[in-house]
Amino acid sequence: MNPNDPRHRPDPDSPAYIRLNAGMYALSKLAGAGFAFLVLSLLTLPLWGTVPDPGWLADPARGVYAYALPFSIAADALLALLPRRDRTPGTEAAVHAAAGILAGVWLASDQGANFSGSALAGIAVLLTLQLGRRAGERVPFFLPVFALFLPLLDLLLR
Repeated sequence: MNPNDPRHRPDPDSPAYIRLNAGMYALSKLAGAGFAFLVLSLLTLPLWGTVPDPGWLADPARGVYAYALPFSIAADALLALLPRRDRTPGTEAAVHAAAGILAGVWLASDQGANFSGSALAGIAVLLTLQLGRRAGERVPFFLPVFALFLPLLDLLLR
């Protein structure tokens, strides 16, 4: 049995294949969000016991999961509309950076933070989220660790 034989490849239109791809996409997105959340949480360690200014560091969980993650999914939807040959890493980074600006502006308008500072931090957060997603796709061990275990551990320890 040859795994490269076209008769043994899964049908990309089968419901099982579609569910598997959608599940892996969701898990890798959550792993990227968990990675970004962990990075923001580590940045807030020196701020424990103080009241942080409004912005990304005020509440890292809310910033990542309520602001960055929806814009990252929207950026992926926009990238899915592009032809495969136009989806280079540079294009993906540019679209996610633009989504980071929008996420930062939205966060700033909701929390009364500085617009330019939140927009620049939004770029960094969305690119960090994208980096975590890529790491989760390449190293399967990272998926459950960053998607579930480390974010829950961080929330429990706070």
